[in-house]
Amino acid sequence: MQYNIIEQNKILVSVRDPTINQNQDEFVKYNIEGQDNTGNFQIQHRFSEFYQLRSLLAQKWQYCYIPALPQKVVQGNLSQQLIYQRLVMLNHFMKQLSHFKFLWYSKEVQIFLRQQNIQDNNFNEQLDNYADLLISTFPDFAENVIDQENETKIDQFFLFIQNATPILQNYKVIMKNKINVSKNYFEQINIFKNFFIYEYESILEINVINQGSSQPRKIFEDYENNCELSDNEKQFYIMYIQIKIELNEFNVLNELIQERRKLQQEIQSLNEQLQKQVNYVSDTQNNGLNIIMQFLTTKEEEIEKSLTKLKQLEKELTTKVQIFNLITNKLASDIQFLKQIFFENYHYVVRQMSKFFKQNAQKSIYYYQDLLQQIEKQGL
Repeated sequence: MQYNIIEQNKILVSVRDPTINQNQDEFVKYNIEGQDNTGNFQIQHRFSEFYQLRSLLAQKWQYCYIPALPQKVVQGNLSQQLIYQRLVMLNHFMKQLSHFKFLWYSKEVQIFLRQQNIQDNNFNEQLDNYADLLISTFPDFAENVIDQENETKIDQFFLFIQNATPILQNYKVIMKNKINVSKNYFEQINIFKNFFIYEYESILEINVINQGSSQPRKIFEDYENNCELSDNEKQFYIMYIQIKIELNEFNVLNELIQERRKLQQEIQSLNEQLQKQVNYVSDTQNNGLNIIMQFLTTKEEEIEKSLTKLKQLEKELTTKVQIFNLITNKLASDIQFLKQIFFENYHYVVRQMSKFFKQNAQKSIYYYQDLLQQIEKQGL
């Protein structure tokens, strides 16, 4: 789909190096860098500007998939936890944009990548003009007949979202609890090492015998250095944030499917209005006007007025049917593509978490082995 999906190797983009602005109004700026067919780019934007960009794209491309962004928060913008979460999510947002040519090379995104200030645009396009824009942008999807297979894909994915969302929400809670458990674990390790072992060994050294410089607490120090709390939290956050990204994307796709259904209902309503108007014109032509209407207008004027309204309904119906058919075919294609992205992200996270748990387990085994060896050497 040359009008829709971009090959991954044509665009490079990453969001990195968040910095806190130290002026009176403190906020975080994220560095965006990479290259595309226009050239290299490197610029900084704050989260609110990412949010503004997405709003502009959603306003311009109604019924089209726009990647998700994390929700705004009332407070805590400068916390390391939130900065890290946003960094991962903003990186995901930009990489998702890079997959879609109509989004990436839009004026809004290109200005965002190369200018500091984002311009607000007024997209007050007429319905028929927007239909022409969609058709010119996505000619491959502008078919008059909807493939029933595409309808099935959308319906099945909608059911999948409904079933998967509560499961992901539960997983999010589990991972958040895991983060807290990990944090508490290492806090207890620090208390044990820095207070209890230290005090106990000090008592032994003073009152019993000096056991030398090789003490069990030093093993705790080595263990702590090799397995820092921040690293553990980060690994849990990888899964936690990925789940949040999936939930955000599901919300976006769910809204798109709902908007499509709403458009379908509008088409059905227009069909009913059109049929009523056809019947009214026919009755007027055959039977004339009722007594009240005869005092207000002539039969010819009423027929002309009714025919004008009929043409307007026909035009609106035709336009909405064109849009509905196109977005149905496009949404089915996008869902198929995004499912592959979700699949790849899922396997990446599982691999990373598996490696982490394996390494952590090995470090724990080595630690206890060393501790036992030290105890045996000292004859305890």
